[in-house]
Amino acid sequence: MKETDFPGLYQSADTLSGGAQSSFFTALILNLIFLVSAAAVSVINYPHWGAAVIQAVLLAGATASSVYLALVRPERLWYSGRAVAESIKTLTWRYVSRAEPFHEADPVAKKLFLVKLKAVISQNQGGAGKLTSHISEKQISATMVQLRAGSFDARRDNYIKCRINDQLAWYEKKAKLNKKASERFFAALIFINAIAFICALIKIANVQYQYFPTDILIAFAASLLTWMQAKRFSELSASYALTAHEIGIIREQADELVSDDGLSLFVGDAENAFSREHTQWVARKDN
Repeated sequence: MKETDFPGLYQSADTLSGGAQSSFFTALILNLIFLVSAAAVSVINYPHWGAAVIQAVLLAGATASSVYLALVRPERLWYSGRAVAESIKTLTWRYVSRAEPFHEADPVAKKLFLVKLKAVISQNQGGAGKLTSHISEKQISATMVQLRAGSFDARRDNYIKCRINDQLAWYEKKAKLNKKASERFFAALIFINAIAFICALIKIANVQYQYFPTDILIAFAASLLTWMQAKRFSELSASYALTAHEIGIIREQADELVSDDGLSLFVGDAENAFSREHTQWVARKDN
């Protein structure tokens, strides 16, 4: 299914999460740039009032971005929106696959699906008031109805292709990308710290020279460390890799699916695996 085939609430939560994530990282990047730039102005120490004004403006920008991150806390909306979106996606795949608890007749399953959507919103009231986009979109799209009405083989094949294989590829890709990013940023951090240390040693023999970039390097290293902590490269790499392995094991059971009951259990196992990783978003939004 395409993103537009999911319930309107999913699309709204996905939009909210993406926008809040972008706001969070934009504010964080600006904060780090302002701080490193202010350190650079301090090292240059140009004897002119203009240099002092520039540094004051940079520090004001750093302060403003820090206040925004502390008071607005866009990461909360990011995590909350992601938790809602992933919960709804799980419900949707259970519904279109006729898996428990939506294995009953269509009218009963439809009513229960809408009740479950309301429950997701009520459990995430902190971000529910921000779900202002895609309000006119249907909660049960024509594609969802079509997929649910398909034969056993069609529902099984669609779930394996569009859910299992898609998620396996996504988690595998993200695990590798985060692992590489973690290694590269850590190497850069060590390199910058080493250069700063060398500069400090050289300054011992040249104390009269004023323009050592040690302070800039220290600020840059601190910024790298802050970025690594915000992105959680190592944590996400391990989490995504574990989920990918679990999905791969679950996928091996696909050949044994011969009935609706079997498909229902299969979908339940797979969605439970996804949900265990998605619960991290719920935990993060409360921190």
